[in-house]
Parts: sequence; structure tokens; C-alpha cells
Amino acid sequence: MIKRKNFLILILALSSMAFATKYEAEAATLSGGAKNVNASGVSGTGYADLQEGNISFNGVTAESAGKYQVTIHYKAGDFKANYLKVNGATAGTIDFNATTSWADVTTVATLKAGTNTISIEKYWGWISVDYIDVEPYQSSPFKISAMPVTPNATESAVKLYSFLRENFGKKTISGMMTGDMSGYTMGADFKTHDDVKYTYTRTGKYPALVGLDFLFASGPKANESWNKEYTDKAISIAKGLWKAGGIPAFTWHWKDPLDKKDAFYIQSAANGDEYTDFDFSTGFKPGTTEWNTESAAYKGIVADIDHIADYFLELQKEGVAGIFRPLHEAGGKWFWWSINSGEQFAALYRLVYDRMVKIKGVRNMIWVYNPEGSTVNSWDPGSEYYDVLSIDIYNSANDHSSNASAFDKFKNASKSTKIIALSENGPIPDVNNMHTDEAVWSWWMPWYSTWSGTWPGQTKDGVWKSNMNDERIITLEDMPGWDKYTAIIKPDTSTTSIVTMPRTAGTATTVGIFDMNGHYLGISIRELPQGHYVVRRKIQGHIVNTVYFKK
Repeated sequence: MIKRKNFLILILALSSMAFATKYEAEAATLSGGAKNVNASGVSGTGYADLQEGNISFNGVTAESAGKYQVTIHYKAGDFKANYLKVNGATAGTIDFNATTSWADVTTVATLKAGTNTISIEKYWGWISVDYIDVEPYQSSPFKISAMPVTPNATESAVKLYSFLRENFGKKTISGMMTGDMSGYTMGADFKTHDDVKYTYTRTGKYPALVGLDFLFASGPKANESWNKEYTDKAISIAKGLWKAGGIPAFTWHWKDPLDKKDAFYIQSAANGDEYTDFDFSTGFKPGTTEWNTESAAYKGIVADIDHIADYFLELQKEGVAGIFRPLHEAGGKWFWWSINSGEQFAALYRLVYDRMVKIKGVRNMIWVYNPEGSTVNSWDPGSEYYDVLSIDIYNSANDHSSNASAFDKFKNASKSTKIIALSENGPIPDVNNMHTDEAVWSWWMPWYSTWSGTWPGQTKDGVWKSNMNDERIITLEDMPGWDKYTAIIKPDTSTTSIVTMPRTAGTATTVGIFDMNGHYLGISIRELPQGHYVVRRKIQGHIVNTVYFKK
């Protein structure tokens, strides 16, 4: 019986295996100066040297619509990033690490049934491509902690985290960043802020999440009246927003901790404006990432951290929780906190967390780690230091792609254990694209329209309105109210593997419906919104899981 059972498992496993289809670069369409190179030691008769150009693999066939794994066999003299497009739509960017020998990089793309075109288009350019492999992709469920990483988090923080976790994979929270505060009156309804009003004017609804910045809270001019008023207005908005059932989300453009320059950009990114040459590594003991508590750098860093922590403690006293995204866009070479190594950055992130949480007693924030795609693993401060993994993506105007390749990259980087968010964007990812591509971000947040910002205007009117009126997008009007919301804090044990098993003949009985995070939703799909679900059925004594898309 044991041998027979093992044989049956082997047969089932083999029947569900899929084999990759190879598409050679020399048979692809080249443009923009890319050229074919005849060579030995490669897969076919040669490879494509893209230089400043593009490559399109036409005739990529998919037996059925869905997600497919795409492996690119390439070489690159230095690190490069380039766009991946599928059937003309941007799927995301791909990072190509430097390698003088042929290597593989893997991403995920959503293909339609039949014939597709997969293109690699110039962002940085200058890679060589031998071939791509395309094979069906098997998604895995998220297994996200039931509690935030902050020990003894406040009741409000637990509610906020639970709300994020409960809706992740099913619905996306709408957001909007704020910029100019000059038109907002201290203590007024947050809905009167120009950036918040912008969303209502375009859509007839308010964003559930509002972005706020400690842009003027640190640096040599932080104590000037205008700067202090800016920060006080941000805190006022946070209080009113929370009271109305919304979510404050804080960013910190952290200016020179030594207060020598009123700047956070380094020279190469300052575009001729004031810049800082502050080097936080001078706060370490030589040759280590252990902090020298007597150094000027350490003292300046800690003083600023404590100052921002005091604002959070003010909110904490009033029962307000929020999202905090410190040291954002980690690895991007434009802010002073990203000029050194990933190991040094991770030490700085941990210092911010440890100082705020363990020393100052901040317990009302949901923590976000926000790296560039190329640094998501190598700059990670440790999973115990953040609740949410996010990325900033600015597509071209009116490009409402889901950015699924970035979503899947970050999902894999977190081992499916973190909430994934789009913490900054230009045009919003269309809700239909997100659900079709199984890339349902926890929230999105276009950058501001004030200060001559153009980013919210990069979303078409029709897309704005259809998304904000879709049941899968959470607006302020959809929020339950924090005084009415009950956190779901028990560990989730109802997870399921998201794998489509071979069909088995016989009568099927549905025993459960699960979302793409593995959460049990009941036994009927009738009342559920549009999206992907896992349907668990019992057929002749066998449990079969099938991914189902409800239109």
C-alpha cells in the first residue's frame, strides 16, 4: 500500500509539472540600435546586444491566461535595470546584476491565452540577452503575522495593522500625498487640504489614506515659525483623519542631522540646489556597524529621531495610530541615508526603530521598509523591524499597469510574510489589472498635486472614477470607523496552498473558499467581490485546490 501511494503521488506530481519554452534572442525583433551577435558557447547561433535598444519576443504562446515565470539568460558589465513589457503594457522593471558570464534573472508576467509579445525595453540599457524561458507560474499563499512587529502595540495600532492584513489581497486602500500646507488652516477639517480636495474633485470620494511629511521638522531651520507650522499642520491633519476613520501615513525627508545644510539630497541628486555631504558612517566605530555614541554623527542622528518620536507620542496620547516609512527609497543614490552599504543602512534603520520603540516608547506606528528593487534583500534591516514592504514606482502618464513583476519580486523577497504596498506612484494601477495579475497592493498613494505636482493628473478621469467607485478600492467613505472596528488578532490557521491540481473525475463538493492569502471566506463565492480565489473541493475522497477568477 505504501509503494502504491507513493507511486500515485509521483504520478500526480508529474502530471502537474510544466516545462519551460525557450525563445532565442536571435529570432526576436530588435529595435533602437540593438544588434544580433553571432557567437559560439550560447544557446543558439548567437545573442542580442541591446546597447541603447530593445528586444521583443513575438509569438510567446500561453495555453491559458494567467501568470507565467519568465527567465532571462543575460550578461551585464555593470548593474542595469530595464523595463519589462507584455503586449505593449509595462509589467515593471527588471534588475540585472553585473555578471561577465551568462546568468539568469527571473520575473513573473501575466499572459493572455494564445500569442503574446514579451519585450525588454531600455531604461538603463546595455545588457546582452541569449534567450528567455517561459513556463507556468505557481503562486504561493501569504502567511502574514497576526500582530504588528512593535511589542505591546497600542490598541489603535493593532486595529490599523489588523485592517491592513484583513484587506490585503482582496482590496486596495486609496491614498494621496500632501505637499503644500499654506492653503490649510490649523485645526480645520483635513478634507479642506488642497491635495485631499483634489481627489474629491476628480472622483467624488475622499482617499482613505493621506500621506504626511516631516520635511521641515529637522535640519538647521526646523525651529523657524513657518517650518514648525508646517509640521504642526501635518499633525493636525493626522488627528482629524484618524477621527474620521482614515489612515495617516508618514514620510520623513530627513535633513542633515548635523544641521549644517538644509538638505537631504546628496550633491549628484541636488540639481544645482543645496545639498548635504553628511556621512552617517562616521557614527560607527571604525570597521564596524556598532555605533560610537560619543560621535557627532550619532548624537545628531539620535537628537532628530527623538524629536520625530515626540510627535508620534503626541498622537499616541490621543489614541491615533499611523504608518511610518523611514529612510525611504533605500538604495537609491539620492538621499544621504543611501550613500553607504546595505549593512550600514540596515544598522541605521534599526537605530531609528530601536530608539523610537524601545527608548522613547512609540507604540502606535506600523513600520514600513521601502527599498529600491535592487536592494530589497541586501539592505533589509531584519523582518522583526517592519510590518510592510513597499516600493515606489512612477509609471509614464496614463500607464495604469499593475506593476506585477515588482509585486512578485517583493513577495518573494519577503518569503510571502509581509504586506506589500505601493507607497508612492504617479498614475494609479487599475484595479482590474491588479486583480487579473494577482498583484493587489495594500495601498497606493500618488504624490501631491500642490507645489505644481503633476502626478495625480497622470491618471485618466475614467480610471480615477471607475477605481474609486469600485468595491475593491477602499475610500474614506468605505472605512468602518476606528471606534467600531474590531481587530482580528488571532493567528490565521486557515491557509491553503495556491496550486491548481490535475482534474479528477467524479462529483465535486466545495469544502471552502479562500482568498489569495489563504484566508477562509466560507463555502459560497456568490457574495464575494470580483477577483481571484482558491476553491477547495472534495472529489472521490481527494482534496483539490483550484484558482478561480470571479468576473
